[in-house]
Amino acid sequence: MVKAKNADLSIQKPLAPVYLLFGKQDYLIRLMEKNLINEALEGEDRDFNLSTYDMLKVSLETALEDADTIPFLGEKKAVILENSYFLASERAKPKVEQNPKKLEQYLQNPSPGTVLLLVAPYEKLDRRKKLVKTLEKSARVYELNGLSDHTLYQILSQIVASYGAVYTKSGHEQLVASVGTDLARLASEAGKCALYCGRERPVDREVVLEICSRSLETNVFLLVNKVMQKKTAEALHLVHELISMKEEPLKLLALLERQFRITYQVACYRDAGFTQRSIAGKIGVHPYAVKLAGEQTRLYTPSMLKYALEKCTETDYQIKTGQADKILALELLIHRISETS
Repeated sequence: MVKAKNADLSIQKPLAPVYLLFGKQDYLIRLMEKNLINEALEGEDRDFNLSTYDMLKVSLETALEDADTIPFLGEKKAVILENSYFLASERAKPKVEQNPKKLEQYLQNPSPGTVLLLVAPYEKLDRRKKLVKTLEKSARVYELNGLSDHTLYQILSQIVASYGAVYTKSGHEQLVASVGTDLARLASEAGKCALYCGRERPVDREVVLEICSRSLETNVFLLVNKVMQKKTAEALHLVHELISMKEEPLKLLALLERQFRITYQVACYRDAGFTQRSIAGKIGVHPYAVKLAGEQTRLYTPSMLKYALEKCTETDYQIKTGQADKILALELLIHRISETS
């Protein structure tokens, strides 16, 4: 079985007669499905030799009868069985009951001219089932759940390259930090950056910061950077910009405190000799977030970071007890931390 989190997801030749894609990464499932179809069929063959059946609505018998017929004016045909719920233990509401034995029989002697692709959009297969055990032995199985950063980089590099642009490591790290790990959103933002860059310039960290839709967490990280660099006016401008976008001052304060805490923890663990990856595991953040926090520790000592955390806690108390206006208190906090030396 090939796992997305630790493997190369390129399509190996020769093609297998049966494939199984399962997992919760819908975008990745669609990408693999598209790649398999492209490998199996020439462009003009897809009108005649590509069939898709929804297993919640259509019987296995119907789909397998199609799989058993020879291709029409081509070398191969592809038959896709979407929503193969009978391979998982999760409850489904099919309009037709399936007979798994029909598929077991097909697997004993699959049609040589057909690529049969089963898609199960579930996190786990039910390995107690005989059919699942048979598939794991006779089919090429791809588990598409968690993605390794290496695999993620490969996928996004291909997307960027399709626009004629070059995807850099710094651009990748910043994109993940800005967007998160949702593959569909990452692909959309990577495409946007590539379209902007074309062949003129690489998709690097600066481009991502300029072009990408930044998450609130990324904006807060930039806010902390401006505070640490004593760019008080720019920091206040960013705060007002976020508030104008309907972000709650208390939420901004909580995220501000969180970023200072991450930076403080990174400083302490790094001084204790821990690596970037081990620190990421200990505090539960992406390794690149640790790298960025590590850069911030050059601006503030652990004692200065501790002071910032204390002021965040103090401000939170003042706002929640009605001692201070929440916007004014946030502005005053930024002034106080910026003045730390």
